[in-house]
Amino acid sequence: MRRALFVLLTGAILSCTRKPPDATPEGALREWIDHMQAQVTDAHETRAAYAMLSKATHENLEKRAVRASRIEGRRVEPYEVMAEGRFALRFEPMHFTTTTAGAVATIDVTGEDPTDRASMHAVKEGAVWRVELALPDLPDLPHRPEN
Repeated sequence: MRRALFVLLTGAILSCTRKPPDATPEGALREWIDHMQAQVTDAHETRAAYAMLSKATHENLEKRAVRASRIEGRRVEPYEVMAEGRFALRFEPMHFTTTTAGAVATIDVTGEDPTDRASMHAVKEGAVWRVELALPDLPDLPHRPEN
């Protein structure tokens, strides 16, 4: 009897718990935005924001970190490449509308003004959604001519 009651109560508690933020594309995006806004005053939030990014975005930031390391003469971590302390939203996100096609989602974000619009992408990696950043291609570094 006690065991059945314990199982029933455990099931009830677990069913009432919230889903993790990265269980949905818009939840992952909201969480990433929260971390990026918080990293302006707390540098540790940059790592949390980096963890919310997709594998493809990680690979892109790793390439940028290698390049930055060569330029700076010290090891630059991929999360350090993100705009630490310089992140700002163009508008306050009010509504998130998600279109999902398999493991890829487009999240249309709108604000208070009709011109406040942005589209972001997320990908499902395993059981969680990760934010996919559209980063521009890296231009080649200039080389000194050989003498």
